[in-house]
Amino acid sequence: MDMNQLFYHHQMAVIAADRAHRAGEAPAGFDLPNHYARRINRFREKRGLEPDFVGYSSAHARRPVAVIKTGSGAIALDIA
Repeated sequence: MDMNQLFYHHQMAVIAADRAHRAGEAPAGFDLPNHYARRINRFREKRGLEPDFVGYSSAHARRPVAVIKTGSGAIALDIA
């Protein structure tokens, strides 16, 4: 699989995980977005590139998020 295919499959997995999360469905037993992120990093590493693709996983969607309330609404901060 080439890099474009890996990015495509990663993005499709992210979209599916996000839709499931928004629908209130339980997360899948297998974290497909993270699987593709690891494959992308292995692909990069084999070619002498830094394996620094973080990507997105369904675990990311479940992390706590700090919310700061302002006069005009709320701002969500991702605090990994």
